[in-house]
Amino acid sequence: MNDVLMTFFDLGQYSQAPLPGNYNYWLVALSYLVAFIASFTALKIFERAHRHRSVSQQRTWTLITAIVAGIGVWSMHFIGMIAFQLPVVVSHSIGLTLASIAPAIIGNYFAYSLHLSADKLASFKRVRNQVSSKTNILSGTILGAGIGLMHYLGMEAMQLNAELLYSPYWFATSIVIAVALGILAMSTYSRSNTIRGAKSELRKIQFVTALIIAAAISGMHYVAMLAARFYANETTISLTTGAQHQHLWLIYAIVIAVALIALISWVSSVIDRRFQHNYRAIRQSDKRIRELAFNDALTGLPNRRSLLDYLSQQQQEIPEDEHLVLFLLDIDKFKVLNNTLGPTLGDLLLQSVTHRLERVNLNVHMVARPSSNEFAVVARVRKSNNPVQAQSHALSMAKTLQQELQAPYSLKDYRHQCSMSLGATVISDLTKSSEDILVQAALALAEAKRNGMGEIRLYHPEMADAIEKRVKLESDLRHAIETRTGLELYVQPQLNENRTVIGAEALIRWHHSERGMVSPAEFIPLAEETGLIIGLGDLINEQACQIIRQWQQLGLNDWVLSINVSAPQFQQLDFVDKLNSLLKHYEVPAGQLKLELTESVLMQNLDEVIHKINELKQLGIQFALDDFGTGYSSLSYLMKLPFDVLKIDVSFVRDMFQSKQKEAIVQTIVQLAHNLGLKVVAEGVETEKHFDYLSSLGCDYFQGYLFSKPVAEPEFRQQNQ
Repeated sequence: MNDVLMTFFDLGQYSQAPLPGNYNYWLVALSYLVAFIASFTALKIFERAHRHRSVSQQRTWTLITAIVAGIGVWSMHFIGMIAFQLPVVVSHSIGLTLASIAPAIIGNYFAYSLHLSADKLASFKRVRNQVSSKTNILSGTILGAGIGLMHYLGMEAMQLNAELLYSPYWFATSIVIAVALGILAMSTYSRSNTIRGAKSELRKIQFVTALIIAAAISGMHYVAMLAARFYANETTISLTTGAQHQHLWLIYAIVIAVALIALISWVSSVIDRRFQHNYRAIRQSDKRIRELAFNDALTGLPNRRSLLDYLSQQQQEIPEDEHLVLFLLDIDKFKVLNNTLGPTLGDLLLQSVTHRLERVNLNVHMVARPSSNEFAVVARVRKSNNPVQAQSHALSMAKTLQQELQAPYSLKDYRHQCSMSLGATVISDLTKSSEDILVQAALALAEAKRNGMGEIRLYHPEMADAIEKRVKLESDLRHAIETRTGLELYVQPQLNENRTVIGAEALIRWHHSERGMVSPAEFIPLAEETGLIIGLGDLINEQACQIIRQWQQLGLNDWVLSINVSAPQFQQLDFVDKLNSLLKHYEVPAGQLKLELTESVLMQNLDEVIHKINELKQLGIQFALDDFGTGYSSLSYLMKLPFDVLKIDVSFVRDMFQSKQKEAIVQTIVQLAHNLGLKVVAEGVETEKHFDYLSSLGCDYFQGYLFSKPVAEPEFRQQNQ
């Protein structure tokens, strides 16, 4: 054992003094500078490994860090060996010299990899300090061992005619210095884990760490050189002073190589930082796109797509003792608020409703905005053996929601109070798709709105049957309009105070091939909701012109035919042109066609409406304001629009003797119309008492069941010719 140790350590086996050596201190300083630059560059590159989330990217940047750091250790050793001058010829084995870089790279790779792993574990606060201290000791030891192994392997690459032995004391000291300074460097660098976002602090820590690592490399090297003893033997040839040829160009070459590696590494780090910046920008854009795809831009609430995804997820996760409930809420007359006060206040109202829903004191799990003025609320109720009880709980929650949302809103300087219609469905069948659930709630909401404003309805299966019938009816109505079959204008006579027929109002009727006569109260709203009212209106206009043409051929030139025009129809850009074409085609004379408009037509764009009315009046068309008295702004319309006739709504005429207020309204309308130079038509005249009273007020024309119900046009002519 002692013989083996004597081949490596100086245990006094040589009686002569070791060969003297001296240093070129400029090269010593250069060796430390190279070690520092390489270490600092390696730490800068290692920062990239922290920034990446991909494991493969982390390993790649850690390997680049280890290569740069390892080359720095190797270069420092090589320059340090050149700086040490012996009075003998010295050369180096190429193979061992190149192989000696491996321990430095491997040691650095494992040391930095441990640090990267510890950074992930540091999120667990309970073990943070323990993990950090153990990691610093282990990684510092590995780093010091790699530096030491590189040095002593590099020393073995020396080729000279002398014996190389090591002082045991200085050998141990060199290893201790390498490991101790390695642990100190890793401990210093571990502080960067806590301030990763603060760039100035991070640079300071990297700088100090690089100084310590350079000290570890240089300190270990030069202490190890103190441990080295070179003893002359019989073949040793001494050199005269100054005769040693040390190939200084190799020093400059390796300095340039290290500088190039550092520059390339730095550039690659900058490029990667740019890529990371672009990647973050792309991630932020992707996040924004996802927000727009899954969230409503105005309120920030989940949109319809998110709601459907959430419902699907909840059906899988809901506890067995609970029911899922979906509420759909609709702001009544929201479009009126937008049209009258502007979209800004409409947006404020939507945001205010959102804030209330998010604060409501119920078992609410999600609030969403699936469409313009609709909100969805997902909640849970306790499951019961009695299904009625779950529905009762849902109804109670719906009333609470409604009460919360119907309290007045402060919209800038405007105090607004609105009603909320609400539909709800209790989800008992977990096999239903989220689309089906939303459809159920929508059916309940539609039923609530059909029954008036501020109503609440719970879904029941009969609603699905009703919607199926509605879809079938829509299809049949579309077919009837396209084929011009089954739709016929009936007429109800209008008479003067002498009971002489002066014209009629045309009313559309539908003879269904299977259902028989379909009520206008059923198919007219359907046409308005589905957009079929445009085609239906065109059909009415054409049939009205045909009827007037027949009257002309029979010499009935004094009768005026009134037809109702819907708001969507009147708003068509080509409405005037299409009607003008019909008038010319059927040769309708001026004054025999009258258009009846409701206030819904007038509430859109008043200037455009006035322009269209004036254009049509030039074609000889008369105008009547229908359902007068039911709106809140009729007087302002009368001042601006060139109407010929006012029609008193049937709701006032029919019940005017049961209400003093309605009787007074009828009297006021007649007086107002005459003062404005307009004729008055009273609808809903059903008794002689109605006729006599209206006649006494000076009403001009009368229409109602007292004279005739709406009949087919041939029957009307037969009765009144």
